Amino acid sequence: MMDVQVREVRFDAGKPKICVPIVGKTFDEIIEQANEAKKIAEVIEWRADYYEDVLDDDKLNSTLLALRDEIRNIPLIFSLRTSEAGGQIEISLNQYRHINEFAVSSRAIDVADVEVTIIDQLSTTFIKWMQALDVRVILSYYNFEETPEDAVILFRLNLMEHWGADIAKIVVQPQNEADVLRQMGIVMKAQTFVSLPVVSVSLGRIGKFSQVSGSLDGSCMAYGCLEGQSYPEAQIDAEKLALMIDVLR
Repeated sequence: MMDVQVREVRFDAGKPKICVPIVGKTFDEIIEQANEAKKIAEVIEWRADYYEDVLDDDKLNSTLLALRDEIRNIPLIFSLRTSEAGGQIEISLNQYRHINEFAVSSRAIDVADVEVTIIDQLSTTFIKWMQALDVRVILSYYNFEETPEDAVILFRLNLMEHWGADIAKIVVQPQNEADVLRQMGIVMKAQTFVSLPVVSVSLGRIGKFSQVSGSLDGSCMAYGCLEGQSYPEAQIDAEKLALMIDVLR
């Protein structure tokens, strides 16, 4: 399996890296959360769809630069999640492209997290353009209804690799414990199918197990939230998550 190196962090099938999402609505909230996050995070994800001024280029630019300044050398993932993918924003394809291109051009981000359904519409040249500017690309597949059949998920992962993703991310909804275990099995199996690192998330209460099991199934990243902040992928407090992953190792 290929390792992907971003700054000092290696995404591989060893210990999952702790990713802390920032979900502030205002500039001050974002920087405040970044200040908290950098104490525990190995990777920071900025969920730009929460930011009230995301459509204002000047404000977006100064926020990106301030955020980079705040977190120093921690890898920064830029994620603009549309409502179809469980995000906070409804925008046109052109706006989506513009904001992502703007973020990449700012040189403040290390990784862009892009939805698979959008690449379908934007074409893979979008990925190659980002990579040409030294930004890594996570392609994300979301299913909020169920955990699809193994073959469906493995097909998705193959497609993501074929499209040139650096990292693949699968976010699914389990109906029961068996789904969570099956999803972990798929991620293990994926390592013989694809060479790119995989991030696996099972949602909800029973899905929490998937967040601490990366050392076992090879998921390369786990999401932990800041105290008082929560959203579906990250109900485990980041400090607790780090502790649990260390104990399990």
